[in-house]
Amino acid sequence: MKEIESKTSAKIITNTFVRIFLIFSLLITIIVSGIVAFTSLQIRKSEGAALLNSVQTAATNGQVNWDEFKLDSEKDEKTTFVRLTSPSGQREESQGTTNFLKSRKSWGNFSLLRDDIFLYSSKTSKNGTKAELWLNINVVVKSMIRAILVIIAVMIFLFFLALILIQKAARTISQPLTDIVVATDGKDVKQVPVSKNPLEVHQLSQSFNRLLNRLNQKIENEQQFVSDASHELRTPVAAIRGHVNLLKRRWHEHPEIVDESLSYIDEESMRMKVLIENLLTISRGNHLEMKKERINLSKFTDKVVSEIQLALRQKINFDIQTDLFVSMDKMALYKIIIIFLENAGKYSPSNSEITINITLENHQVDFQVADEGIGVPEEEKDNIFERFYRIDKSRSSEIPGTGLGLAIAKEYAQLNDAKVFVSNNSPKGSTFHLLMESIEN
Repeated sequence: MKEIESKTSAKIITNTFVRIFLIFSLLITIIVSGIVAFTSLQIRKSEGAALLNSVQTAATNGQVNWDEFKLDSEKDEKTTFVRLTSPSGQREESQGTTNFLKSRKSWGNFSLLRDDIFLYSSKTSKNGTKAELWLNINVVVKSMIRAILVIIAVMIFLFFLALILIQKAARTISQPLTDIVVATDGKDVKQVPVSKNPLEVHQLSQSFNRLLNRLNQKIENEQQFVSDASHELRTPVAAIRGHVNLLKRRWHEHPEIVDESLSYIDEESMRMKVLIENLLTISRGNHLEMKKERINLSKFTDKVVSEIQLALRQKINFDIQTDLFVSMDKMALYKIIIIFLENAGKYSPSNSEITINITLENHQVDFQVADEGIGVPEEEKDNIFERFYRIDKSRSSEIPGTGLGLAIAKEYAQLNDAKVFVSNNSPKGSTFHLLMESIEN
């Protein structure tokens, strides 16, 4: 298969201009030449008609004196021919007419003799005298040729002048694109240059920069994710290795430490298992397959609450009588509710209460989990759904969990076209929201 040649925008613009200019020049040449030829021919026809009238008038008055007409000029005697035919058939003609009629080549009303072109016309008077004229129209042809030559000369001049200007303009247009290509050849591209003109390139550059910002942000997030994951895994691994070394050195002398160390190893390994599972969930991200189905949110929440209540120290208040239906992946909805409730349990006093509310407004269901805990500062609300983010970093080791729960909830919500956010719970605590589209009962 023949490979298509790649062309720069400057070359495409130049080639397009050349084609348009040539077509335009051809049309101009044809139109102007046609106008010149038509005008000149009409003038010659008028001259011929006047000559025929003069000859007929003279013939009516008697013998024609050819010397009285302009046929006696050296050029006209050779190139313009007249013949008169009386009603009786008698003919009179200008000098050379007989030889002309014998030597000419005819095409309709046009005749050709050597390099001369003649146009035939005739007129019959009232008394029956017929006057015939073979009018030389070389002047018409020469006028048309001169017009064509002038047009070609002007067009050639304009072509090269316009070509220089077009190439300069094309380079000006394509230079910003070239700058973008050069800028993106580097290994660490943060931004591409943004030109003010042309507008399309300006918009393209801005789009590239927005894309680069998102890509760079994603790369930074992934790098931070790997760094945070490594840090989170390093702690339980170090603890497990420490207890293993302790057992190797001292379990003979102090067998009582075996149960304690094994219990700690079991606890840390379970923490690692949960962390790894959460990391896998986060890493799969958009690759997770969601199967949306019609769910009675009220009954579904009641079932989840009954399962998790024993695992939480706080009392969960939930009493929704109205059946509200949403379209969600059942596993994702279950995970989000569990994460919200577990998060409320971690950051709330054990003697406090957790309240679940479900409201419907503008065809949207707002699932709310409100706690009476430490709350979320206003400047932290945009960050708490990020991976490994904790509000009170000084107590992060005291609060159980991996720091990935809310990030997973956000991931599941986005995969189901839902939204999670947090607001203040008056007078104390936080309210976590899951906003979903409602469907008919």
